[in-house]
Amino acid sequence: MNYLQHQFQAFLDHRQDERKEIRSLRRTAFDRFNQLGFPTKRWEEWQFTDFSEIRKNEYHLASRKDLPKIPDEIPGLIPDTYSIIINNGHYQPQLTKLPTGVSVKLHEEFFQINKDVYNLNGNQNPFLALNTALMNSGISLIVEPDSIIEKPIQIIHLTTALSDQFMNHPRLVVQIGKNSQAALIEHYIGETKFPYFVNPVTQVSIDENASLNYIRILEEDVSCCHTATTNYILKNDARLNTTSFSSGAKLFRHDIKLDFAGDGGKAVFNGLCLTEDQQHHDQHVIVDHQQNFCQSRQLFKYILAEKSSGVFNGKVVVRKNTKQTDADQSNRNLLLSPSALMNANPQLEILSDDVKCSHGSSTGELDDDALFYLQTRGIDSETAKSLLIYGFANEIIEKVKPISVQDYIHKQFTDWLS
Repeated sequence: MNYLQHQFQAFLDHRQDERKEIRSLRRTAFDRFNQLGFPTKRWEEWQFTDFSEIRKNEYHLASRKDLPKIPDEIPGLIPDTYSIIINNGHYQPQLTKLPTGVSVKLHEEFFQINKDVYNLNGNQNPFLALNTALMNSGISLIVEPDSIIEKPIQIIHLTTALSDQFMNHPRLVVQIGKNSQAALIEHYIGETKFPYFVNPVTQVSIDENASLNYIRILEEDVSCCHTATTNYILKNDARLNTTSFSSGAKLFRHDIKLDFAGDGGKAVFNGLCLTEDQQHHDQHVIVDHQQNFCQSRQLFKYILAEKSSGVFNGKVVVRKNTKQTDADQSNRNLLLSPSALMNANPQLEILSDDVKCSHGSSTGELDDDALFYLQTRGIDSETAKSLLIYGFANEIIEKVKPISVQDYIHKQFTDWLS
């Protein structure tokens, strides 16, 4: 961790004019990270993922020299969306297009409004602590109360044209105001062959009777290690619909936590992971039913080819004395190779009697009978396999809204499949 200590001190030296409260927060967070260290396989919640590549590579923090010329055509830009571009950790306000009712603030400004958003509050995730210490990019996105945002807002985190090993620790804070409706796409794209490390933290608060359609797309280059933390807080009658699509990065770890902080909240999680070669994708999801009359649904699917591997660890927590909790958790995995490996651990922790909860996980290969049936109808073996894989994935893809985003994910999937 010597290189991180050096980078941290250089980072503080470069930001001498930063507010004392923020510098103090950074020091506290870096001390926490040093106490925790990088996860090892002795840590139960992290035992299936090897972080040695992040430890051994001496990444440097993004700086001005890492800002190349902005491409004339932004890769991954989805039609009929508002856009925010962050290139190699640098927010590009001149490329930002937002509607009335939506504003962007940089962290120094937002910190003065809501300091609590940045506090660790006893969290034991070392990557959250590291992000808080080295938070060098990102924005706060605020949707005002009573706003109906007609088109999705796409935030593209683009990594491109690097000349050295690079790391970026972006922080995205999203606040959806009371009675508002919005859709947000958080999109990570890598176009470089140099090793790089991206460690984002996203914090989402959805106020009373508001709704958010949240889509996360991971298309990092396979030279990337990507460790993400996403936290959601849902107030009274808030609604969240999320879809995650990940096909990039050599190493991907995503810790997701949702807290129902008010009665009547509803949350839907859908996820599709595609891995090949020696990629490793690891997702941990905790849904905490703290309040009454809340509903959650989870469906995560993995398709694993060649020597790739995956992890799904999901937990639904139902707190004592909560009323009418309704939760379902499902994980289904398709192995395309005898060398592919999947570890799954769905869990229920129920401390109340007034519940309706279910969970399950299944892992298997393509159905031989279905393959045989398709071939008896004149379909060749490779096409038959593709049709079955497509059918497995499409249960997630067809749920994506709006159609422009669905079309984009559909194309990325078919390109991967071919």
